[in-house]
Amino acid sequence: MSIDIERLQHASMHVSDIVADPSRWTELLAEVAVATGAMGAALIPQTGSTGALATAHLVECLETYVRESWPEQDADSHRRARVLNMRGEVAFDRDLVGADDRRAPFFEEFMPRFDGRWWAGIGVRGGPDFWSLTLHRSLRQGAFEQSDRAVFRQFSLRLNEVGSLAHLAGRVALSSVADSFDQIGKAVVAIDETGRFIHANAAARQLMRASILVVGERLMFRDRHAAAEYGKVVDRLRGLREGKTLLAPPIVVRRENAAPLVIRTLPVDGAAKSPFLCARALLLLEEVVRPARSDWQAFSRAFRLTPAEARLAALLATGETLENAADALGVTKETARSRIKAIFQKTDTHRQAALVALLASLGRR
Repeated sequence: MSIDIERLQHASMHVSDIVADPSRWTELLAEVAVATGAMGAALIPQTGSTGALATAHLVECLETYVRESWPEQDADSHRRARVLNMRGEVAFDRDLVGADDRRAPFFEEFMPRFDGRWWAGIGVRGGPDFWSLTLHRSLRQGAFEQSDRAVFRQFSLRLNEVGSLAHLAGRVALSSVADSFDQIGKAVVAIDETGRFIHANAAARQLMRASILVVGERLMFRDRHAAAEYGKVVDRLRGLREGKTLLAPPIVVRRENAAPLVIRTLPVDGAAKSPFLCARALLLLEEVVRPARSDWQAFSRAFRLTPAEARLAALLATGETLENAADALGVTKETARSRIKAIFQKTDTHRQAALVALLASLGRR
């Protein structure tokens, strides 16, 4: 099957539209697939970022590819494709099979499960990351021809140009959002869905200091419990569908010689969620204000807590552990645990971090 040059040129002319509206990537991929006589197309990250995009026909194919660890099962062809695409070259399925290879499991075993047989990959660069625009053809649609390389190389120039613009636009949009939080005194950190650090505004950097470090583009927490909770949040970000609510409790970060931090996670949608930037969430950082001695009475009135429960709640709102709060109140750990269960029920919370965030916000009013 030959490439529809006119239709591909039309797609190329509209590639720049995705800079302003990243949600149109899937629409563009579908148009490219039709123009190139392919059954489907996908945009797959090769370094750094996550969040592959695909036309409907390839969604299950990509999910299975990752779930069944095919990059490891067919490591040689995967490595060859990665190297060629990172060089910005166009690769066909026959380029990924070495002269001494008797078989290529990806092409002979995996692709036929999804009606595929022939493959092409175009290297695309977006900011510091590399991506592959991959095209799958069925046996009936036929192999990509040698003359198609020149067509794909020309198209790749446009893709790389737009990839750089999309990355820049996403970073500008994200920076603008973060800076707007600065103006109202709020600290915010942007991460991708793997937890990779992307950006932090001035207020966030001030609060992070020695308690949250950026090491190798990753957030490192000195508080081990907070680190474990952050890992759970990142796990939930993976696969979170657009527009869906992230069901993740606040994270309490305890710091030496400083009040604790409460971190809330807000998924990123819209222009800042460009695939070439992959900002997936904003972390809203807030320092817990230590409540006054009388705050336990406010907690009691607000949630109908008993005096004993309210005094325990007031200590927990300062970031104290349950064990330390029990010692301060002169009660056993078992008594403290019993009281916190009652507090959870009355405040409609289920975890200590969520309770601390709730009480801390009440204490600031």
